[in-house]
Amino acid sequence: MRKTTFWKELISFIILLIAVLLLREYVVNYLLEKDIDSYQHHTFVGIGANLILIVLSLFYIKKNRLLEIAGLKGKRVYRIKYLIFPLVYLTLLNGLFLDEIDTNKLYSNMILLILYVISIGFAEELSIRGFIQSWSIKFFGTTKKNVVLSIIVSSLFFGILHLFKFDKGIYGELSQVFFATFIGVMFGVILVITKRLYPIIIIHAIIDFVAKLDSAGIPIEKTITDPMSIANSVIVVLLVLPCLIYGLILIKKHKLIQ
Repeated sequence: MRKTTFWKELISFIILLIAVLLLREYVVNYLLEKDIDSYQHHTFVGIGANLILIVLSLFYIKKNRLLEIAGLKGKRVYRIKYLIFPLVYLTLLNGLFLDEIDTNKLYSNMILLILYVISIGFAEELSIRGFIQSWSIKFFGTTKKNVVLSIIVSSLFFGILHLFKFDKGIYGELSQVFFATFIGVMFGVILVITKRLYPIIIIHAIIDFVAKLDSAGIPIEKTITDPMSIANSVIVVLLVLPCLIYGLILIKKHKLIQ
């Protein structure tokens, strides 16, 4: 593959991805300026942006013949046991940080919440692991060193993307960068080992479902009313650190050759 082709496809995809995220934030801010803060309106905006990212990611994956590397081709899931830790640990971890849940609002918005988290799982995994990581592996090569490099770079990018919303204060946002990066490394390694992306998409959706249970039906706030403290941010990073360690253990244990 030509170097120019690699960078052309990667940069164009990243520009379009960022454009979609910026458009999403613009619409969200516009709605808030018009005093439209309903959970339903803002969730539909999120779903719409995710659907665009899903279509965009699938287009780039198919265009560049990445279906196999991206784990979208075939039915067998290799070493399925490695999916147990992220599912159990992250579900429990997100459950620890839940605020009080308004059950009436939750039940009335359950379907919308489910659709939203499914769209998040597909959008984030197809774009980051499905295209960026897979495209990098195809270009840099399938040696263990290069596969690990591709996983780390795509995971760092995944972490940085979490700065777009900026609704948790400076320390909260930095903790989210570490949170997403560590999880990204773990998911990236698991994709290479299991060779299937769909199970990771499902796990991602389940994790987000649990994390968003307490916000279902709650109106969106215009400003950051409760920014995360530095102490809580450090705690969040330490709690998600096992995900990075788990990913590193899998890297050491397996050859990671696609």
